[in-house]
Amino acid sequence: MTTHSYDLAIIGGGPACGPAARRCRQAGWSVAILESGLLGGVCPHTGCNPKKVLMGPAEAVVMARHLAGKGITGEPQPDWPAMAAFTRTFTEPVAPWLAEDYRKADIEVIHARAAFTGPNTLRAGNTDIAAKKILIAVGATHQRFDFPGAEHLGTSDEFLALTKLPARIVFVGGGFIAFELAHLAHVCGARATILTHGDRALRRFDADAVSRLVAATRAMGIAVHVNAPVARIDKEPHGLCLSVPGHDIAADMVVNAAGRPPQTRGLALDLANVAAGPAGIRVNEYLQSATNPNVYAAGDCLDAPYALTPTADLESRVAAENMLSGNTTPINRVGTPSVLFTQPPLAMAGLTESECQTQGIAYVKKEYDLANAFPWQRLGEHPGYSKTLVSPDDDRILGAHILGHAAEEIINVVALAMRQGLPAKALREAIWAYPTCGYYLRYMF
Repeated sequence: MTTHSYDLAIIGGGPACGPAARRCRQAGWSVAILESGLLGGVCPHTGCNPKKVLMGPAEAVVMARHLAGKGITGEPQPDWPAMAAFTRTFTEPVAPWLAEDYRKADIEVIHARAAFTGPNTLRAGNTDIAAKKILIAVGATHQRFDFPGAEHLGTSDEFLALTKLPARIVFVGGGFIAFELAHLAHVCGARATILTHGDRALRRFDADAVSRLVAATRAMGIAVHVNAPVARIDKEPHGLCLSVPGHDIAADMVVNAAGRPPQTRGLALDLANVAAGPAGIRVNEYLQSATNPNVYAAGDCLDAPYALTPTADLESRVAAENMLSGNTTPINRVGTPSVLFTQPPLAMAGLTESECQTQGIAYVKKEYDLANAFPWQRLGEHPGYSKTLVSPDDDRILGAHILGHAAEEIINVVALAMRQGLPAKALREAIWAYPTCGYYLRYMF
């Protein structure tokens, strides 16, 4: 067994890996990436990108339905096999492209599962590695269940890789994954059901916006059941049967969409004295391990407020700067937008109203019915809503929550304003192109 030495070893080859690997290599460090799966991680292969490609035709179908009788006759029909084939044109080139890009940058890639053997040492397959700094960027994985029949659960990865859409699909979970995939499946012709064990769905989002989205989801024909923990799943001659309190549900596929815990199992963190809990690896404001100064972490494996591709990228860049400089750049996540790509989308940035109340933060609230505004009316959209929260003392934007067409783009403007410290007045008094959705920011604040 030979030992290879590097200035930086990165465990994981996803979005939280690349910026740090490139920045440290540019600074002259020797860098190795240790990845047992596909380079690029979840987002480009089995997450954000394939999901959004599949949603393109679904969005077209929904828009046509909204405009029926308003100038559109007939309805486009989704073709799932063709959608799946189109999606593969985006996913299949990613890993080979990254491998070549890292090769050109003189960044070594070791295709093996890695685990710590000491505070500064790792083993990846048959290779022993010593590194001055180690970045943990392993991301997250699927939730584990132990109820009878849990082995019948499929994953979101498997759903996004389907070449034929099952007729009846149940999504176990009440968060991002469950709602996005249920909307996609429903629009494309499946009978979709969402089961969440708690008393409300989408807890990270504003409760008033969520109640409107859940109502719209049910109005579409998607069943949403709260207080519905799965007791068991049985294999039957004509599919699967889920037992939940009060009734059974028949399905052809059941998708585990119950959130993604950090993928730290098997890393042997104890051998490196790296502290972690159920929420992930514990780090300080410089993304340095709280218990091992030569280890940093970035991405969904962190005990951090967000598990998003943009924050993984940000954390990777910040971790690199701190490894190179000796901790000079604290992480700043102000103005982080989150988007739920349902039909219509739900977007947020900053605090919810309940968070302001819990933290004792004074706020002025403004709600606006976007469904009655011109850009949404012209598209025949019925769900549309915004809630903004502004500090009464300094006009600082505390939070924004938008439900409706183009919410995912409008929230980018709000997030930019928050990150740059612009007051709400800046959005109210800006000159916006008309007639656009963004124009209505002047009324949302």
